[in-house]
Amino acid sequence: MTGKTRSLGALAGIVVVLVVLLLSHRFGRAEPTADYRPSLPEDALATGCFPLPGDVRFRFPYQVRRDGDVEVDGEMRRRLLGQYDEIDEAEALEAIVADFAEAGFVASQRPAPPYDAVLRPPDGSRDEVVRVMVEQLPGIEEDTLVRGTFELDLPVVEAQSEAEVCSDPRVTKRWEDS
Repeated sequence: MTGKTRSLGALAGIVVVLVVLLLSHRFGRAEPTADYRPSLPEDALATGCFPLPGDVRFRFPYQVRRDGDVEVDGEMRRRLLGQYDEIDEAEALEAIVADFAEAGFVASQRPAPPYDAVLRPPDGSRDEVVRVMVEQLPGIEEDTLVRGTFELDLPVVEAQSEAEVCSDPRVTKRWEDS
């Protein structure tokens, strides 16, 4: 190949690259929508779809991870799994017990293992008892947001509304068993 042919080939290659660069913004790119964050589902307990007994509302930072009905010793019970934020294990347990106590529940002085607390409703009904287990995550740093998990063993409750949100598992955390 002569020097002139090489120069023309190099020039043609540069022209092709420049054309591709100049036109690339028109091909294969998404249209900007200014909507870069997905909408977050509502708090599973704040919707009122599947309320806690006594309409208890937690006053500490938490997330519900899973909520559903399971069979325990031959009877159906509701199992709610969550995570608590920014507080330690003792504070989380104290906050859960205090929130139920505000609704009239009475904590047992000697909860049966593996439970950290057993709460009886104001009427003393055994069907409505609430059992609580709280566990701090191992090896958390001082600035870690999620500090631990809690599990509530609750009486079963039916959906309190026919609203569409009450059948959305992203909101209710009532996932189909897989």
